[in-house]
Amino acid sequence: MASRAFSTPVVLPSALAARMKGALRGFDFATDLAEEIGTARWYRGLGVMLGGIGLALALWPGIAAGPTIQSQPMDATAREEWRSQTVQPLLYGGDTGQRMGPTARLVPLAQAPERPSIDLSVMLAQEDSVEAMLGRAGVSADDVGAVRSALASAGVLDEIAPGTRFALHLGRAAAPDRPRPLESLSLRARFDLDLTLTRSGTRSADGFAVVRHVLPVDSTPLRIRGVAGASVYRAARAAGAPMKAIQQFLAAIDAHLSLDEVHQGDVFDMVVDYKRAPDGQVEVGDLQYASIESHGRMAKQLLRWGKGRDAQFYDASDMAEQRATQALVMPVAGARISSGFGLRLHPILGFARMHAGTDLAAPWGAPVYAVADALVNFVGPHGGHGNYIRLDHGGAVSTGYGHLSRFAVSPGMRVRAGQVIGYVGSTGLSTGAHLHYEVFRGGAAVDPMSVGFTVRAGVDRAELAAFRARLAAVLHVKPSEALGQIGGPMGAHMAMGSVPHATY
Repeated sequence: MASRAFSTPVVLPSALAARMKGALRGFDFATDLAEEIGTARWYRGLGVMLGGIGLALALWPGIAAGPTIQSQPMDATAREEWRSQTVQPLLYGGDTGQRMGPTARLVPLAQAPERPSIDLSVMLAQEDSVEAMLGRAGVSADDVGAVRSALASAGVLDEIAPGTRFALHLGRAAAPDRPRPLESLSLRARFDLDLTLTRSGTRSADGFAVVRHVLPVDSTPLRIRGVAGASVYRAARAAGAPMKAIQQFLAAIDAHLSLDEVHQGDVFDMVVDYKRAPDGQVEVGDLQYASIESHGRMAKQLLRWGKGRDAQFYDASDMAEQRATQALVMPVAGARISSGFGLRLHPILGFARMHAGTDLAAPWGAPVYAVADALVNFVGPHGGHGNYIRLDHGGAVSTGYGHLSRFAVSPGMRVRAGQVIGYVGSTGLSTGAHLHYEVFRGGAAVDPMSVGFTVRAGVDRAELAAFRARLAAVLHVKPSEALGQIGGPMGAHMAMGSVPHATY
């Protein structure tokens, strides 16, 4: 019987791999079990998921106890060495967390040596006293009393301003529980005076000798001129004007000329009291002169005139020779009477009631003037009058100004006849811009149109001459003259933007 030969095909590994890869490519490992529930594909996906979970549990590592390490207790030396390598020394005053532990060579001191002297610098705070400040610095009560007596004898105890620094030199204490004696003290008592107090004896009960060092102070006023840009404030700051001078300048100009009328290109000019000491310290005083020039002409020129609290800014063009007269003065220029004094139907409340004043129709923002010299009694909201000002003219006569848009005075100020005190508005119970003007005699309201005031629009000959002399002296100050005496670059003209004559 003849045998039949069969040939077995040989499959190469690469071909087998390709065939398996093709079979696996068609197999769906990640079956969505939310679809086709109950089908063969769904059961196949469930089996793959359960098989994967079983494989993960089979390969989960076991938990067995590790080798036991027997730790030996540390002795005191080892514990101190270990502690020095940790951050724990921070609890004991260490600087970096590293501190070497003490060794046998460390010898504790029974008592720390005392410094032979201590130099301190303390400052007098607001609402503080020299005695309390020195007491807090460790000065004994006897020395505090001696210092107070020395400052009082020098006449500067009440002139020391808050912020003054005291340099103290304290000597060696007689005993550990005793305060250190004050050996010397120095301070800047005034802008032009340095004081040094040194102990006149060796005993603590001895007083202090006072050495006065008067400083030569340059009191030349500081004049600053510049050209206003988009903001007068920023232009003045760029010209080097002190902040205090700028605030007073804006307030003075705004009280006589609205800042809205100051345009780009107008020239501002201010003169301020200014003191400079040899050590470079400066003291800025009050503004003395303020002006605005527009298109080559003087728009407003103001000079501070008067003494103490009575000092006010007056327009140089308004200072004219006039005699005091008895006249009816209107608080708003060119205003017409829109409602008189007496019983009337209130336009808002809708019923008749007493109108204790006169309404003067005027545009919003029009300046309101004091009808006579007076003391400002009240400034603020006043019921239906809105923003309200009350002036006391003396002799049981007072005036009231209501519905103002803003104020130009504050309580306690003294004002002259014709001085701007506020601006027309429509605050309170008002139907439009106007001024409600009242006059009171003995506390009772009277018709404002029946009362004449003794007014003085100008000054007498002697005062007018003094005013003009003061104005000429102020204008004689050259821009940057006070700073120019220093000899440094601060005295030179400094350009502000494209304006070559804006100076310090």
